[in-house]
Amino acid sequence: MSWIRTLVFLLSCWWACSAAAQGIEPAPDWKSADTAHFRINYRAAWRPQAERVAKIAEQVYPRITKALAWEPRGRTEILLIDQYDLANGFSTPLPYNIIGVYMAPPDSGELLDNSDWLELLITHEFTHTVHLDKVRGFPGVLQSIFGRQPFFFPNIFQPNWMVEGIAVYTESEPGTGRGRLRGPVFEAWLRAEAGRGFLSLREINANGRALPLSKSYLYGAYFFDFLARRYGAESIYKVVDHYSGNPPFWPRLHNSPVEATGKQMDVLWAEFLADLQQQVKERAAPIQQKAEAVGERLAGPMFGVGAVAALPGGDTLAVLEDGLHHAKLVKIGKDGKQTVLADVNGNAELHVNAKGEVLMSQPDVCNWRYLAYDVYRVDADGDVHQLTHCARLRRAVQAGGGFVALQQGQGLTRLVQLDAKGQQQRVLWEPAPEVNLIDLAASPDGQQVTVVSKRAGAWRVDAFDMGQPVPTARLLFTHDAPLHGLVHGPKGLEFIAVRDGVFNVYRQEGAAWVKLSHTHTRVTAQGGTQDDGSLAMAVIAPGGYELRRIGAAAPLDRVAAKAAAPAAASASAPAAAPVAAGSALGEGRSYSALRSVYPRAWFPVFSSDRGLVSAGASAFGADALGWHQYAATFAYEVTQNEPVGALQYLFRDQHLFSLQRTLTPRAWVNGDETEEVRAFDRNTSAQWLSVVPWLRLDRRVLFGVGAALDHVERVHPENYSAPVNRTERLLAGLFEYDTTGSSWWSEGDNRGQKATLLYETYRPFTREGRNDYDGEVVRLDWRGFVPVGRSVIALRHTEAWAEGLTEPFQLGGAVDPQLQLGLALNNRDITLRGYRGNERVLQGRKARVTSFEFRTPITDLDTHFMTPAVGINRVSAAVFFDIGGAWNTGHRPLHYSRGVGAEVLADLKFLYALGLQVRIGVAQGLDEPKGTRGYATLGRAF
Repeated sequence: MSWIRTLVFLLSCWWACSAAAQGIEPAPDWKSADTAHFRINYRAAWRPQAERVAKIAEQVYPRITKALAWEPRGRTEILLIDQYDLANGFSTPLPYNIIGVYMAPPDSGELLDNSDWLELLITHEFTHTVHLDKVRGFPGVLQSIFGRQPFFFPNIFQPNWMVEGIAVYTESEPGTGRGRLRGPVFEAWLRAEAGRGFLSLREINANGRALPLSKSYLYGAYFFDFLARRYGAESIYKVVDHYSGNPPFWPRLHNSPVEATGKQMDVLWAEFLADLQQQVKERAAPIQQKAEAVGERLAGPMFGVGAVAALPGGDTLAVLEDGLHHAKLVKIGKDGKQTVLADVNGNAELHVNAKGEVLMSQPDVCNWRYLAYDVYRVDADGDVHQLTHCARLRRAVQAGGGFVALQQGQGLTRLVQLDAKGQQQRVLWEPAPEVNLIDLAASPDGQQVTVVSKRAGAWRVDAFDMGQPVPTARLLFTHDAPLHGLVHGPKGLEFIAVRDGVFNVYRQEGAAWVKLSHTHTRVTAQGGTQDDGSLAMAVIAPGGYELRRIGAAAPLDRVAAKAAAPAAASASAPAAAPVAAGSALGEGRSYSALRSVYPRAWFPVFSSDRGLVSAGASAFGADALGWHQYAATFAYEVTQNEPVGALQYLFRDQHLFSLQRTLTPRAWVNGDETEEVRAFDRNTSAQWLSVVPWLRLDRRVLFGVGAALDHVERVHPENYSAPVNRTERLLAGLFEYDTTGSSWWSEGDNRGQKATLLYETYRPFTREGRNDYDGEVVRLDWRGFVPVGRSVIALRHTEAWAEGLTEPFQLGGAVDPQLQLGLALNNRDITLRGYRGNERVLQGRKARVTSFEFRTPITDLDTHFMTPAVGINRVSAAVFFDIGGAWNTGHRPLHYSRGVGAEVLADLKFLYALGLQVRIGVAQGLDEPKGTRGYATLGRAF
């Protein structure tokens, strides 16, 4: 039943994804409204945000389409998504042009700049839409015939640095501080990269594990900036236009810049890196004239150093990620000794009050489809207690007897007050929609809360007196560049701000700022100056991030703070009026999947097997919100006049339905030029699977029910023999518990365990001869992973029992769909390496297999050639020991069969965009029937 395995593989991919990849929440109030070039999909309460998005999208449209000389075909669907507390978006040309807008504004990282967030996001994603949709020449002819088939979109098969680079270049206005190009974050990473050595073309094409994570955005943006400066802005269009005519499976990257520059890509890349080196050197010279003042290194370089906070007495708290294990909340003593307090989720934020009490906000999955920040109390011994659930409190500080937090929702941020138990009491400030609240701090006595807000390129810091019945904002100062990392410690209000193009730590002293750090890269987080004068901070370094501490943070410089006085904000300040009535957005109407679900592509299918010849067509599609997804193949077998084909349908990410009808030749005679079928099997298969998940980032529980049908009829066209029929019908129930996880540099899953219990029964279908089997099956699969540096010890145990009449289990081979692809109903194959998989001695109604593996990376090659367009990233190896047996009666097999062997795994890439993990192994069976088996397959053993 390979088709079932394929379908369940798709479901398994969905199941393995993080919350950010889950489907859009079904709700009855979804609306759609059109502009001249877009269809906006939104929930009824979000109409003001939809109008704002529509206005921005139509303003962006002419600039991007003119720059790339292409207008996307049909309306582009824009989805407003309010399920994830992260600033992001996506764009895809398949099955038609769709843009997803995550409405949460950024409050940290590289997206924190002077841009209007929605304008930056829509500009970036619509650039992807135009770029990926653009086609000319031969692939354009194929699209006109077959529609939106993936392989007829040349620009999909570009290196990621080209796709993201042109979008970052388009979003940016370096002179105003908008966009990432030449912004302080990307400039900091360039200075770090210059110290380590810039990536070669083959490395960036492979987009491997080297940091920074945003290297494709970084190198790509500066490449297109170089191209425009050196060869003129029109050269970008020429490069895109040339690539847009590449034939299928032939991405000619090396020739794409020849028309614009007269040079092939490898020559041009060397020229670009030389120019980049010079540009970085010139812009870094004023910064590097002074020695760095960031103190001693406590940890790093690491994959990540998140929040930093100071504890009374001189110790430091930090969230550290080594890229191999779970993120940790770590206490660092004055002597540098590290004590791990707890596992935490990435991007956790910390606040420590004068008593040393620790409050933490961190993201997790809530209500299945939401990735939301909630607030937790952390005890001195590291115990973590959750105070809120799905409250979407991005940052929180202890003040006023409880805590005050920044709350996100519907693309807006507001300041709210909660009691000590996490119950919301009141809204302190709900600013205009175009104002984003970025960060906050509380004074040591908890009587004042300070908030950073941003309106496009205007930044301001306001103070709220918590002792007032209705706290109102008092302006402290304004700034014209990003500002965050607020800490109000014993020395006063301190923060991270951009001055002279660099993020450093400053303290407010009256009408002036006192500079406390000088980095050659960027300060990303800081814990505030402690009583003893020490200051801990996180900085970018070559190869990652470092945690550093200055022993006594002496003032390095004193600069005047800007004291402009825009109108003060208050809790009673009215929200900004919606976009004017002249908005381009039409009248809203109830969302209907029928407007978008119809297929946009087809492709002919043809097969010939021993005289059976069929021809037909395939198609696929989905509605804009992704509630309905399907793929269908309809064909007709011309010699036997039989319809054949397959249909797969996924409803709202939970319910999978599939149907397939095939013909398989069983007897034939050879003619002079053709073969004639004398007998064939007509196979009709169907499956239904519904799942109910309970998800957290580090714990996933799944309940499922389903059913399967497999009916085979032996047909003899000459009717010289009676038909032979076989029917299998079963019901199934599933329970799965999964705490496994992996990290950036680990060798696959390297921690946690996964247990799957599957029950199948034929008994409900045994009446009146409706089933060939009447038994029931229980199968338990357990997998566990133990990290050993970058290596991992992987353990697996499978136990299977059957009662009544069932198809027997078969041990052997190197592929087990249940372990590699996910749930596979009516599957009786269990991996036991070293054996072929057809030995009678390894068949039985009961089975048991245990495996031990040691997996280790060999090297991260991270190289991708241009001719041919193939590459390879990580190469790793595994040695293993398998032992198992099958039997029919009793509680254990009469004897066990053992296998040992070794495998090499290679992460291959094709056409820059297609990844494939290949496993090549050799296994030796140690017990009869002995033998040495070689194999090549996809994916890990388990």
